[in-house]
Amino acid sequence: MALFRKFGDGGSAADKDKDIQDIIENLNYVLNTKKGYGSFLPDFGIRDMNEYSSRDQLAAVIMEEVKFNIERYEPRLQLLKISIEKNNDPFRISFKIECRVKETQKALFMEFNSVYNDFHIRN
Repeated sequence: MALFRKFGDGGSAADKDKDIQDIIENLNYVLNTKKGYGSFLPDFGIRDMNEYSSRDQLAAVIMEEVKFNIERYEPRLQLLKISIEKNNDPFRISFKIECRVKETQKALFMEFNSVYNDFHIRN
C-alpha cells in the first residue's frame, strides 16, 4: 500500500500514521522470519539462537541481528540506538529501539520472547 501513497500528496496525518504502520508491519515480518526460511535472501531474518545459554550473550546477539536487519531491510528507518529494558520475567528480553522516521524522531518498542523466539514491535 505504501506504493500507492507515493502518488498522493502524502501530507495528511492519516498518511503519516499509515507509513508508521507499514514500517511496523515490515519490521514484524523481517524480525519474525527465521534466517534461511521465508525469503530467498540468505541473510534475511533472525538466526537460530538455541546455541546461547546465557541471557547476556543472547541479548547481545539479538541486538546485533536486529540492528543488521533494520539497517538492511527497512530503509525508511534510521536506527539511532537499541537498548535493553529491565524486565523481571526470566523468559523475556525486552529492547527499546530509538529511531528516526522520515525526519521525525519516533520511539518504537520491540519485545523478544526467548521461549518462542518471537518478536513483537509496537508504536
